[in-house]
Amino acid sequence: MKAKTFTLISFLLLICLSGYSQGSPKKFGKVDEAELTMKSYAKDTSASAVILYDFGRTKFAFNNNVQVVFERHIRIKILKKSGYDWANVSVPYYIQGTTKERVSNIKAYTFNLVDGKEQKDKLESKDVFDEKQTDNRYLKKFTLPNVKEGSVLDINYTVHSDFIYTMREWEFQHSIPTVYSEYRAEIPEYYDYKFLMQGYLALDDTKKSNSSNSQTNMLNSEYYWVMKDVPALKSEKYITTLNDYQSKIEFELERIRYPNQPVRTMTGDWDDVTKKLLQDEDFGTQLNRSNFFKADLAPVLAGNKEPVQQMNAIFSLVQKRMTWNGKYGIYTKDPIRKVYDAGTGSAAEINLLMTSMLLEAGLDAAPVLLSTRENGMVRQGPPMITKFNYVVSHVKIGEKEFLLDATEPLLPAGMLPVRCLNGIGRLIKKNDQRWVNITPASKYTKLFSANLTIAKDGEMKGTGKESAGGYNALYMRKSILEDGEDKYMEKLAKEVGNLKVGKPQISNLKDVDKALDITYDLTASGSGHINDVIYLNPLMGHGEKENPFKLEERIYPVDFATPIDETFICSFTIPEGYEIDEAPKNVAVNLPEGHGRFMYLVEKQGNQIQVMSKININKAVFFAPEYPMLKEFYNQIVAKHAEQIVIKKSSASN
Repeated sequence: MKAKTFTLISFLLLICLSGYSQGSPKKFGKVDEAELTMKSYAKDTSASAVILYDFGRTKFAFNNNVQVVFERHIRIKILKKSGYDWANVSVPYYIQGTTKERVSNIKAYTFNLVDGKEQKDKLESKDVFDEKQTDNRYLKKFTLPNVKEGSVLDINYTVHSDFIYTMREWEFQHSIPTVYSEYRAEIPEYYDYKFLMQGYLALDDTKKSNSSNSQTNMLNSEYYWVMKDVPALKSEKYITTLNDYQSKIEFELERIRYPNQPVRTMTGDWDDVTKKLLQDEDFGTQLNRSNFFKADLAPVLAGNKEPVQQMNAIFSLVQKRMTWNGKYGIYTKDPIRKVYDAGTGSAAEINLLMTSMLLEAGLDAAPVLLSTRENGMVRQGPPMITKFNYVVSHVKIGEKEFLLDATEPLLPAGMLPVRCLNGIGRLIKKNDQRWVNITPASKYTKLFSANLTIAKDGEMKGTGKESAGGYNALYMRKSILEDGEDKYMEKLAKEVGNLKVGKPQISNLKDVDKALDITYDLTASGSGHINDVIYLNPLMGHGEKENPFKLEERIYPVDFATPIDETFICSFTIPEGYEIDEAPKNVAVNLPEGHGRFMYLVEKQGNQIQVMSKININKAVFFAPEYPMLKEFYNQIVAKHAEQIVIKKSSASN
C-alpha cells in the first residue's frame, strides 16, 4: 500500500514540476510508467478520466498569405468506463468562401499496460473523417483504438487557419480534472490582440517576452500561461452554459500595424463598430429597405393609431407571416426582401425585417445584439463582435422600452424567449448606442388548485385545475401543440402519481395574452387506507421531491432565467367520523432581502382540510455567496413537501 501511495505522489510531483520549461514540452508518443500504472486521481477520486498534460501553441506563418498555426498535444488517462467518451475526438474547423482552416498532422496512440508491458496502438488515417455541422462549421473526428480502463491516450494535431481575426481560444478547464495545462502564443509585432481571461481560477504562471522572427526579421511577443491541478467543471441545474464559468483565454484582433501603412483598427470602440454595422450590407443597410412591404403595412397602420398598438400589430404581422429556420447569427444571409417573400429566415433576418417595418411606421426602433444563454455571456467593455450570435428589436415609446423577437409564434409582444435572457445586449443605433439590460418581462407562474372528497376507504374524487402564466404558459403551449392533447395528458397523468386524470378542458391555448388553463376530473384509489387510517400526500405529487442544488459549494451563479411563482392550493373533504391525527406544521421561510419566500399552511374547518404551498423566487440570478442560503431554502421545501397528513377514525365514532 505504501509503495502505491509513493508512486502516485511521485507521479503527481513529476507532472507538476515537468510542465513548463521553455523549449521542452513533453515528448509526444512516449509515456511514463507512472502514467500507465495510475489507478485514480487523488485530488478527485470520482473522476472518470483526467487530463495529464495539455499543451497548445499558436504561431504565425508568412508564405503566400498570413496563416495562424495552432498546435496541440493532449494526454488523457482513462480511469473508468464512463470516461471512454474522451477517446472520441472532434476538432472544429471553419470554411467561409476561400478563407478556410485545415486540420493536419493528426497523430494519436492508445497506451495500455498488458502483463506488465507497454502496448501501443496507433490511430490509422482511414479512421479519421469529416462531418459538416453548418455551412461554415465542420468537425474532424476520430476515435482512438483499443481503449479500456487504465489506457493513456496521447493526441497531437495542427490547425492552419486563414482567419487571423480570432486566434483559437484555450481552455484550461474541462468536465474532468486537468493536472497541467499550458498555452503559448507567438504574436508578430504587426498584430495587437485583445486578451479575455475568464473563469474563477488563478493562473499558476504567466510571462511575456520578445524575440526576433528569423523568417521575417520582425519582433514577436511571446506569451505563455499555465494552470496546474485544475478541478473539473461540474454541471448543476440553473446555469446559462458551463462555458461561461470555464477557465479559458480568448483572443480578438484589435489592430494591424503593417510597415509603411496606416494602422488599421479592426474592432475599435463601440462608436466605430456601430457606424460600421449600420453601413454593413448584411446588417444596417437592410433596415432601409421597405418598398416591398408597404402594401402589407398600410392596413395595419390604418387600423392602429396608437404607437403601442402599431408596435404590437407589426410584431403580430411578422410573427404570423415568418417561420424561423432555427438559425442564429447577427448578419443576414439573404436580403430581407427575399426572406419576406420566402416566409422563412434566421433570427437576424426576421428581426431586422421587423425593425425595418417598425422604422417605416415611424417608431423609434433599432436592432440589439445579444448572446444566447447557450452561446455564453458577453461582458461590458471593448467590442468583441464574435461573442454575439443573435439579434432582437428594440422599440422606445415615450419613457418605455420594449424588446421584441418575432421568431416564436407563441410569444406575446415584449417577451423574449428564454434563450435570449442572458444579461445584457448592445443597442446598435446612430445616436443612442449603449448597453441594454436583457431582463424577463414576465415570471414563470404556476398555479395548481383542486377540490377532492375522500371516502372512508381512502378513495378520492374531485376536480383539478392548472393555470400557467408567463414562461410556464409558453412551455406548456409548445408542449401541448407539439405533442397533441392526448399525449400531453398522458404525461400529466404520470406526473401526479396514482391519480387518474380525466379528459381535460383546455382554455386559451392560442390566446397568448391570457393564462393557459387546464381543468380535469381527478380520481385516486384508496391505497393510502390502512385499518381506519388514511395517509394523505397533501401535494398530490406536485411537491419538490429533491433539492436541485447538489454541490457543497458553487463558485458560479444560480441563474433561474426568470422569477418564479408556484402556488398549490387544495381542499380535501374528509369522511364523517374522521379527524386529523398528524399534519405538517405551518412554516414561512424567507431568503434575505426579500429575494424569496416559501409558505406552507394546513388549516382545518369542520370536515374540510385546506393545504397551501407557495414558492416565490423574486430575482433571476443568485451569486455564489448566496448559494448556501438558497440550497438550505430548498432543503426546507423538499422536507416539508415530503410530510404527510394522517387522518384517523375518531374514537367517538367507534
